[in-house]
Amino acid sequence: MRILIILFLIYILFQVVFRFILPLAARYMFQKATQNMQGQFRQQQQQQQAPPRREGEVRIETPGSNARKSGADDGEFVDFTEIK
Repeated sequence: MRILIILFLIYILFQVVFRFILPLAARYMFQKATQNMQGQFRQQQQQQQAPPRREGEVRIETPGSNARKSGADDGEFVDFTEIK
């Protein structure tokens, strides 16, 4: 009889955990993940924005080292003609 009562109490405990506590924990984790992603997005947006320029300021921007340079490595251009 004692085993049945213990099993029943364990069953009730699992019901409470899976019905009430687990959804609250999942909701909390999703909210924290969302806030983390939004913070990273804002940080990335701030980094991409160019600093404000003063009026009349001249600035020369050159391409970085990762810019693709055109040259002899481009290959050969083939002009196709359509045959009917």
